[in-house]
Amino acid sequence: MVETAGKRALRTMDLIPFIVENPACSIRSLAEKFSVSEDQIEKDLQLIFLCGLPGYTPYELIDIVLDNGIVTVIEPQVLDKPRKFSKSEMVVIVLGLRILSELYPADSIQMLKLEKLIAKISALVPIYVSKQTGKSVNSSLLKDIDRAINQSLSLDIEYSSVSKDEITKRNILPLELYLLNGSMYLRAVDIAQSAERVFRTDSIRIISIGSVVSVQNDSNEEKISEVSLIVDGSKKLFMERNSSIIKSIEVSKKGFIVNVMISNVEWLKRCILSNSPGIKVAAPSDLATQIKKEARAILAMYSSQAN
Repeated sequence: MVETAGKRALRTMDLIPFIVENPACSIRSLAEKFSVSEDQIEKDLQLIFLCGLPGYTPYELIDIVLDNGIVTVIEPQVLDKPRKFSKSEMVVIVLGLRILSELYPADSIQMLKLEKLIAKISALVPIYVSKQTGKSVNSSLLKDIDRAINQSLSLDIEYSSVSKDEITKRNILPLELYLLNGSMYLRAVDIAQSAERVFRTDSIRIISIGSVVSVQNDSNEEKISEVSLIVDGSKKLFMERNSSIIKSIEVSKKGFIVNVMISNVEWLKRCILSNSPGIKVAAPSDLATQIKKEARAILAMYSSQAN
């Protein structure tokens, strides 16, 4: 995935305070810490050399020394402390901590630590957190999923699919729970299809827990497609919420040319229809044609009901 300028800028702002707090960092250790290549860290440091306060004389620029692969910050200017989390970032952190807390007994040491940390962060954005975290995932559901992951147990589930607007029964082998854009997801193998699928945990109802299974995961069965979208400036939230599938973003006269990598075409269709006319398909043309037909069919249904 192509890195955006915004992500690089945020990493650069995080680099300086980290080096200040951890003297004598090596380029290798920084690359491991920030999950990028050593070459990328060197490029970031070269960029930092040119950054500073207005005036931009040698007295206002950030001063860094590189000696045998060891990085030392001489003058950090105003970047000597870590940047503050945004409200949205703090909400995501609180959500993740709350979900983790559901996995521990109420009287455990880990639970007490998590509650203390949740209270501390929630106090910084109390109103915002209360508005955004109204829907929580059932604790018993998470415990059953966690048990199934740790013991390689299959699950018979009932799943309410938003993308297909249907309820289906699946036999799955759970692999991983993760948090994305404020929602908890489960990565699992659909045993009948022998392929990986992703499920939103708040749309799962466990019917029964099965036995230990070993399934061959044919990940090639799930085709990944590249789609080019024209996104209006008023729909930037779409790009923020779906940054994990975005390959590249270019600015154009019509807004943004956004290239996404997707496996669920039905989800993308519904997303485009719900954001119309702010998001349009630039390529492939057959997908654009399909969406136009579905839009006409939807409008025809409304027209027939009105008459």
